[in-house]
Amino acid sequence: MIARITTTMKTTPETMWEKISQPATLIYVSSPVLRFVPIDGPKLDTHWHLDGIYRLKLYFLHFIPMGNHTIRFAKFDQATNTIISHESGTLAKVWHHKITFKTSGENRIDYCDEVEIKAGLLTPFIWGFAQLFYRHRQKRWAGVLERNLF
Repeated sequence: MIARITTTMKTTPETMWEKISQPATLIYVSSPVLRFVPIDGPKLDTHWHLDGIYRLKLYFLHFIPMGNHTIRFAKFDQATNTIISHESGTLAKVWHHKITFKTSGENRIDYCDEVEIKAGLLTPFIWGFAQLFYRHRQKRWAGVLERNLF
């Protein structure tokens, strides 16, 4: 199943690239719904790396263990404002995430999270969770951009 959630944000593509390339923003925009904790060390790098493999422990509401989650970035394309990650975890064997954004006016972008989810019998439930979670993330993104965090 594919979840697709879009919104308009007050920012430029350049600012979005600056913020989205930092693992700290993933940690912030996912909180408090999900928490990611690196398995291979105390913290993540300051920037994501293409073909980097990030092994994480996943927690719901900061303390309920949800198993492991792995992120591998397959594409960072500033020409098309596209990021693609191939992800998987204990609950969702496939969680392929595509982020796209484009200018939609002065100091505005249209931002889209698109996620392909394969989780066996849990797929419809996890798809429903993704619908809520990415709306939460996009609201948190607006806060990051408005307050110029990170």
